Amino acid sequence: MKVKMLNSNRTGLVLAAVLVLLGGAPLVAGGGSKEKAPTNTSGTGQAIMVWPMPPEKPRVRFLEMFSNNYDIEPRKKLSLVDRMVGNTDPNKVESFQRASSAASDSKGRILITSAQNGTLYVLDKDRHQIMRIKGDRGIMFKTPLGLAVDSHDNIYVADPQLHMVMKFDSNGHLLATIGQNPTLQNPTLLALDEARRRIFVVDSHLHQVLVYNLDTLQTIATVGKRGTKNGEFNYPVGVGVNRAGYFAVTDTGSCSVEVFSPDFKFVRRFGGHGDRPGFFTRPKGVAFDSEGNIWVVDAAFNNVQIFDPKGTVLMFVGNFGKTPGAFNLPLGINIDAQDRVYVGDALNSRVQVFKFLGGDHPGSPRNP
Repeated sequence: MKVKMLNSNRTGLVLAAVLVLLGGAPLVAGGGSKEKAPTNTSGTGQAIMVWPMPPEKPRVRFLEMFSNNYDIEPRKKLSLVDRMVGNTDPNKVESFQRASSAASDSKGRILITSAQNGTLYVLDKDRHQIMRIKGDRGIMFKTPLGLAVDSHDNIYVADPQLHMVMKFDSNGHLLATIGQNPTLQNPTLLALDEARRRIFVVDSHLHQVLVYNLDTLQTIATVGKRGTKNGEFNYPVGVGVNRAGYFAVTDTGSCSVEVFSPDFKFVRRFGGHGDRPGFFTRPKGVAFDSEGNIWVVDAAFNNVQIFDPKGTVLMFVGNFGKTPGAFNLPLGINIDAQDRVYVGDALNSRVQVFKFLGGDHPGSPRNP
C-alpha cells in the first residue's frame, strides 16, 4: 500500500492514495461532462472516467452530473414577435443551489434536494421535464436536506428547519409528516429498509437515530443518546442500511461510523479523527452498495471513502475541485438497486452520479 497526503489551502487535508484492493487514485477522463478534464479514450472513442488507475481493474465509473435546469429542459427560442417588441431572452438558468441529496425512482427520474432554493427537483430525462416541489397543503420547504424514495415512488424529505420529515407521492402531493411524537429537532439524512418496513431518521440535535414503521409512520425504536461510548452519538448526520438490515451511522463528533444490527444492537465502530485513509474529519452521508461495502462522504476531504463490511478502507473517489469526480462540500449519498451512486455536491451546486462496477463478490451482499 502506498499512501501520500496532500494539502489544500481551501479544504484542509485532502486524501490521496493508491490502495491495492479496490484502487485509489482516479483515472480522470471527461466522460459525460461539459467541463474539461484530462481524458482517456476507450476503443470505441468514448471518453471515460474510472477509479482506480490502470493497471488495476476499474471499480467505480463516473456517469453524469446535473447542475441546473438546462441539463434537462430545452431552451426556449425568442420568437420574431418578441424580438420586434424588444422582449428579453426567456431563458433563465436555475442552478440547484446547495444540492444536498439525490436519489432515483422506478421511472428513472432523478430527485434532488436543493437546500438553498427550498425545492425538491424531480428530473425526467426522457421527457426533458423538471417537476419542482416546494411543499404542499400549506407546508412549504425551508431547507430540504435528506432524501429517500421507496419502491412505490413515494418520496421522503427531511427538513431541519421544519423539524419534520415529509412524505409525498410520486406527483408531489403531501401524504403525511413525521416529527410530532416524539418531536424532531434537527432531522438530517434518511434511509429506508423496505424489507423490514422501516425508515431511519437521523436527528443531530437529539443525538439519536429514530426508526419508524414505514406503513404507519409510528416510532419503532430510538437508537443512541449523546455520549462517547459505543452506541452513543455526538451530532450524527448520515444513515445507511444494507439488505440484511444492518445500518451504519456517521457521527460528526467522534469522526467515526457506527454499525448496528437489525435488532438495534451496536456491532462495531470504525474511523476516527485523522487525515489518513480510513479516518475522517467531517463525515456526512453513508450508504451500502450491493456487496455490503460502506460508502462514506467526508465534507472536509471532499471525497467518498469506500470500506469493506468490517470497516477496512478499500479506496476513495474524489478530491477538491469543480471538474467531474471532484467535490466541494459533498453531503448526502444514495445508492440504488443497480449500484448507481448519487452524491450531493453542495457548494458546486450539483449532483454527481457514479456506477459501482463491483469488487470481489459482485451481487452478493455481505453482513457486517
